Amino acid sequence: MKPPRVEKEKILPAGLFALLVFLPAFYFSGLIAGREISRWYALAWTLFAAAAAFAIAYTERVAFYRRIFFGVSALAFLFHFKTGLFADTFEASCFKDTPFCHIAIAPAFLNYLYQQYLALMSPGWKLWGPLTLGAAWVFVTLALGRGWCAWACFYGGIDDALSARPGRPLLRLGWFERKFRDLPAALLVFLLLASFAYMLPVYCLWLCPFKLTGAFLDAEAPARKIQYALMGLALAALVLGPLLTRKRIFCSYLCPFAAWQAFWGRLNPFRVTADAGKCTSCLACVAACPMAAIRCAPGGRPEILAYCNLCGQCLDACPGGGFSYTVFGLELPARRAPFGRLLAVKYFYVFSALTLAAVFSALWGPAALRDLALLVRGGQ
Repeated sequence: MKPPRVEKEKILPAGLFALLVFLPAFYFSGLIAGREISRWYALAWTLFAAAAAFAIAYTERVAFYRRIFFGVSALAFLFHFKTGLFADTFEASCFKDTPFCHIAIAPAFLNYLYQQYLALMSPGWKLWGPLTLGAAWVFVTLALGRGWCAWACFYGGIDDALSARPGRPLLRLGWFERKFRDLPAALLVFLLLASFAYMLPVYCLWLCPFKLTGAFLDAEAPARKIQYALMGLALAALVLGPLLTRKRIFCSYLCPFAAWQAFWGRLNPFRVTADAGKCTSCLACVAACPMAAIRCAPGGRPEILAYCNLCGQCLDACPGGGFSYTVFGLELPARRAPFGRLLAVKYFYVFSALTLAAVFSALWGPAALRDLALLVRGGQ
């Protein structure tokens, strides 16, 4: 078998694109991770992101290399933070005791508004500043939108990576995929009301599949058993669901933040757009979409739902090249020059998504590399 031919005209543009991702990512990653650990680990993590950028620009395959970066990032989070909860050798850095969990934002939003109202009634209330978590969420939504669930979520990379494992689905969702696609929106509304009624993080207490410690468990034995059962169900959806269906079951049907970003993510200008003129109704895009976010409209033409997280799987799967990244549905004029390719909407989007994901994951990625180095050296 002949090795793949190196296309020299693609090397320099791909290298430039990797450099454009590397420079801001390394600067901000160094500021984040360099507070507590060596900047060399931040450099290694940023080089990994830059390698993903180079591979995307060189091969023009977004989904494949995005999934590698996304999966490794999620694995690094689990390795660093979850191991740090149980082992003294790996002290959790940056997040310390409990990480800021974006998934909990959505179902507890009414609680937050109520707290802000109480603060407004006191003399100590202040508007959001540029470094608050609320302002950070607004910035991320404007820069990345629904792409958060495909690039940056430190849990989403688990089921995304697992959904790529089976060669073909062992279990087809069929009617369930169509009838229950809006389940996370209904779940979000229920959790908003329930959390506000009890003034408690109901999602964290009852449905979160990641609570491996007793911090969010009820003290009463019967309630704790129900919590463990629901946690096990959610964990099965997270791990077994994608292995059986090739779909991100937890993110598609049980994650309230996915519904939250499906609504607010409309503020972000980037879209995945289908060209009906290139569609042959082969349904390859429907099978490839891990979020069950493509529906067949009358006549067999694809309809992209608000739950699309811009992962790019449909772009790689469509044999006719009928999908593309756009800005509010509009494409930029194509340029044939080697460096002109980088002016396509696809690369503006990948730059925004990958740079932000590399910076955000600097909260745990470099620390995971340090933990791995400690493990190799025997904890010394």
